[in-house]
Amino acid sequence: MTNHPFVSILIPTYHDWARMALCVKALHSQTYPVDSYEVIIINNDPADPAPDNFELPPNFTLIAEGKPGSYAARNAGLALAKGELIGFTDSDCIPHPTWIESAVEMFSTGRVDRIAGKIELIYANDQKKSWVELYESIYSFNQKKNVEVLKASVTANLFTRKELFDKVGGFDATKKSGEDIGWNRRANTHGFNLVYGDKVKISHPARSTFREFRNQKLREFGGKKEFKLNTLKGIVKNILFLPFLFYKIVIGKTFQLFSHAKQLSVVEKAKVAGVNLYLYLILMTEFFRLLFGGKRVR
Repeated sequence: MTNHPFVSILIPTYHDWARMALCVKALHSQTYPVDSYEVIIINNDPADPAPDNFELPPNFTLIAEGKPGSYAARNAGLALAKGELIGFTDSDCIPHPTWIESAVEMFSTGRVDRIAGKIELIYANDQKKSWVELYESIYSFNQKKNVEVLKASVTANLFTRKELFDKVGGFDATKKSGEDIGWNRRANTHGFNLVYGDKVKISHPARSTFREFRNQKLREFGGKKEFKLNTLKGIVKNILFLPFLFYKIVIGKTFQLFSHAKQLSVVEKAKVAGVNLYLYLILMTEFFRLLFGGKRVR
């Protein structure tokens, strides 16, 4: 590759220094020329500074953003980014050595505005997955499906030309979850294309315990769910929410599971169905807690 456009990699982190260090190591080992990319890490809790042994290579920068939320953190990184190409990932992700190089190669065709990169799940024991890991193997991080069905990409592995932010704007910092999909859909309305990059790979540890699963799902739910009770439409929508949620998770996802997840045994499918039921129960409980003024989980 003779042309090396400058690339800025943005990574929000929140109380996750140990895994962030692994991500830094992977990014420092990229095949892309070191003087052609920068990494901006955004600490989303200034009260939790990096530990004393947290060291960064010269082309890495650590900043702090006190406004809560990963999208506020990403916007802070965007304000400093010097690259003509912007890459996003998360502190718990491990980019493959050719991650940046593969993305730049795709952009070099001149027909690509955004890339949804492949996300490979890592399991504690690939031969004996936990109930939650089985769930993750079916439902989580299918970037190819995200592109084909949702016309969007999660920010765990997204590359975009920086110029898109001039027209689309930054992320909605009031959102705590789901804004990666929202921003991509706004980009779609401007005619910017999105392609799936099978070689633009990162690894992501699958959540393995019910505690990890619960915390993640409650953060997502709290970030998306709105309670508009000042209109009749809002009241009706909230009354119908739980029956809709039951149909979507317990019936719909479980039917899809037994119909299409041929790689799982019957016992494994039953475990995933059990996780679906657990998911409904914790979201139902969270619905009522938030409805009566509870604080959203971060």
